[in-house]
Amino acid sequence: MSVCESLTIAVDITARHIMCKINSKDDASSKNNNRKMSSKSLNIDTLMELSPYVDGTDIATEAARSLLVEFLKSRKSVQDLFHTKTRSLKQEVKIDAYLFDFDYLARLYVCQTITQVSDPCKFYTMVDKKKVEEKIHELCDGLRWKKMGFALYTLVFPDVVKDYKTSISLRTFMEDNGELWASRIFSEVKSEQWLNRMLRRIIKGNYTESDYNRDMNVILLKLHLLDPKTVMPMYELLMRLKALPGLNLELATRNYLGGPLDCSLILPDIEAAIHKESLPVNVSRLSLNELDLYLGVEIIEFVTNEVKELGLWTGKTPQNKRVSKFKDRCTIM
Repeated sequence: MSVCESLTIAVDITARHIMCKINSKDDASSKNNNRKMSSKSLNIDTLMELSPYVDGTDIATEAARSLLVEFLKSRKSVQDLFHTKTRSLKQEVKIDAYLFDFDYLARLYVCQTITQVSDPCKFYTMVDKKKVEEKIHELCDGLRWKKMGFALYTLVFPDVVKDYKTSISLRTFMEDNGELWASRIFSEVKSEQWLNRMLRRIIKGNYTESDYNRDMNVILLKLHLLDPKTVMPMYELLMRLKALPGLNLELATRNYLGGPLDCSLILPDIEAAIHKESLPVNVSRLSLNELDLYLGVEIIEFVTNEVKELGLWTGKTPQNKRVSKFKDRCTIM
């Protein structure tokens, strides 16, 4: 496995729709033009208001999880099981392969999905469901999962966190002058007006300590992306504001990806692979004889090779043989 591998994903995300894009570079001149136009409308109020939380959902987390699923589907150990067309390639990014054992996670993810397919051939009996669940939860509770989650979260955050009226995203501020905007955030939080505004929200009773911690950690994350060296001074400043609630720094502790991935996202692909018919070698469908068809051959090969290697194959094989009669293969034109 190379140190860095291409992850073909990017970001074009609205508040309610997460979509990954893969490979291509924006034209440099158009990017400069966009920067010149956007800089006229950039202001500290917009920057301070930028948040990944929309209707209680962290859209950056959703984008990071979506990105991870697309990447796992491209792993060599499982890619033959996915035959859906890939999405348009737009922006190439790099993921450090040492962040996580992505091939291992991809195999576990597919195994878990296989166990959730109720099919008459009983492919689900090939995989030890209990062991798969244990291994997945062990991964998701680990430190490397958190580190990988933080890397993916900060990768998508600048593009998905935006003002939806103007389409100004954090990326716009980063490309304009990240250090300058980080210093302006610092100046804003130091101001008496900002402190009074926060106190009024708390006194009114509609702004909890949890809300405060969430929003301050969003500010710290913006600073991490705009100018990392300002994060600790900002944290120390917030801790000195005794009139405000205490602050828990989450940058190094939060599980940005959350729990196990949603199997329903790849379920149609796995079901299609299970129901895919294969003929024995050197046999034609035009034969007048009855033919033996075999379902899910790629799934069986995956389990008896990749899954067996992980110690998750139960040793069982599905009842995947079907007899196809000539009349069933004929259609009247």
